[in-house]
Amino acid sequence: MLELKQVSKTYKNGVNALYDINLKIEQGEFVYIIGPTGSGKSTLIKLLDGEEIPTKGVVDVLGINVGKLRHSKVPKYRRNIGVVFQDFRLLERKTVFENIAFAMEVLNEPAKVIRKRVRQVMNLVGLDDKGAAFPAELSGGQQQRVAIARAIANKPKILIADEPTGNLDPGKSDEIMVLLEKINREEGTTILMVTHDTVLVNKHRKRTLVLEAGHLVADMTEGGYFSHE
Repeated sequence: MLELKQVSKTYKNGVNALYDINLKIEQGEFVYIIGPTGSGKSTLIKLLDGEEIPTKGVVDVLGINVGKLRHSKVPKYRRNIGVVFQDFRLLERKTVFENIAFAMEVLNEPAKVIRKRVRQVMNLVGLDDKGAAFPAELSGGQQQRVAIARAIANKPKILIADEPTGNLDPGKSDEIMVLLEKINREEGTTILMVTHDTVLVNKHRKRTLVLEAGHLVADMTEGGYFSHE
């Protein structure tokens, strides 16, 4: 459902971000993407969500050649992809319910459909009792749960979690991992998780892609143990 064929990316300033990446991810997989700063993780995500196009090679997602998409078609394509960031990016003046609903409102979904799905995802992420709360009234872990609920509200085929535990303590990080595993299992969502958290990678073993200086240097199907350096 997601395939990169000999993909390279060179930016206009001459920076070579990715070199000859070949990668295939199936529907329903949960995959870590790890590597030091500057290894190409962010560029890989930007290629997948249509923010950047490859200099060479093909990025194929759900049968769509992303690099060949017309600019006007990118927003529709992105409905297939949910993204969660480490800084939550919630709308401070909207309640939890309104934050999640907003993702569906921009697609002009019927109000009845929105209410039903928002309640469903609030239950899924364990925030049934927080619908009327505002982001400032929530803990960091709860805010990240709202961000995840918003990202999956439109039932994307792929969820990209970009350092989703980066601003959380170890206990809350573990809770978010368990939640992402639940979404992967119950919604069948393919999850790509970019992380520096080697503790989580070692504890929750998954297929792990390792990037280094723009090269895919390892693809460990069963996960692997990593040092904390």
